Amino acid sequence: MSGRRLPLSAVDTVEAVEGGFVGRKKVVGDDPYLSGHFPSLTVYPGVFLIEGVQQMLELQLDGVLGGVELVAIDSARFSLPVLAGDEVVFDTQVSGTRLRLSTTTTCTVGGRRCARIAASWRCAA
Repeated sequence: MSGRRLPLSAVDTVEAVEGGFVGRKKVVGDDPYLSGHFPSLTVYPGVFLIEGVQQMLELQLDGVLGGVELVAIDSARFSLPVLAGDEVVFDTQVSGTRLRLSTTTTCTVGGRRCARIAASWRCAA
């Protein structure tokens, strides 16, 4: 997992659903990893949404963080900013095998889409 620093807590809850999972993350403005991200308006970086997908996938597959590597971001579209105080809902569909997993995630805040992320992953072991 080169370049990845844990423990960034990018997930509060995750539950399995048919074909994937639904996860949630409440964005808290005073979290230390947000320091310096637009100090007058705390915007949750899009890369943290991608990290959230990865952590939820890891928890669903193995119950622990680590062990899943990002292979490619096939597409990522960020349509609304996620701000301090928002709760992000990650609705993720998963397909493939542990050697090559594909996810398609729609992130929403208050029922409005803020991002859509399609990515490929592999399990390390």
